Amino acid sequence: MPSIRSFIALPAAEAVRDKIVLHLKELIQLNADVRWELPEKFHITLKFLGNVEPQVLEKLTEALGTEATHHSSFDLVYQSFGAFPNFEKPRVVWVGTVDNNSVLALQKSVERVCAEFGVARDERVFHPHITLGRVKGTRNIQRLTEKLKSITLEPTMSRCTELLVMRSDLHPSGSVYSVAQSIPLKP
Repeated sequence: MPSIRSFIALPAAEAVRDKIVLHLKELIQLNADVRWELPEKFHITLKFLGNVEPQVLEKLTEALGTEATHHSSFDLVYQSFGAFPNFEKPRVVWVGTVDNNSVLALQKSVERVCAEFGVARDERVFHPHITLGRVKGTRNIQRLTEKLKSITLEPTMSRCTELLVMRSDLHPSGSVYSVAQSIPLKP
C-alpha cells in the first residue's frame, strides 16, 4: 500500500475563516504573484509528517489519541497578518494568533509523539498561524507587504476541541486535503 502524505492540524473555525476572507479579497485584488489558499483549507499545522506508511500512520494516530487525553480544549485568538520569513522577503503570507501556552504545549506533545515514530523533529520555532498564500515571484509584492502591514484583523476567538490527522493528496492543480482522523481534546 502506498505511503500517505499527511500532517497534524488544528482546524480554523468558520468565524475565523469568514473574517480572514474579508481581508483576503483585498489582498488578492493587489494582483501580487502569490498562490492563495482556499478558505476551506485554512488550518494551523502542528506537524507536517510527509509520506508515512499507512500502518505507521495508524499507530501514530492511536498514540496521538492517547496524548490528546492530557490536553484540554482551549481558546485561540487570531489577530494579525504577517509574512515568513519577514515583510522584506516574504515567502508565506499568514494570519497569526495571540501567544497561547495551550497551543504551544499541544504542539510540543505532537512533536514528541511523532519523533517516537521516526518523524524528524522540526528545528524551527513553532509560530501558530494559518497560511493564506505562498509567494511565487516579485510582481506587486511590495504593494502586498505594505497592505499586510496596514491591515487590522479584529481579534477573533476560536475554540480548539480537536486535533486533525490530515491527508494531503497532490494534484496538478494543487494539494487536496481530507480529514483522515479527528482526535478530541478533553472538554
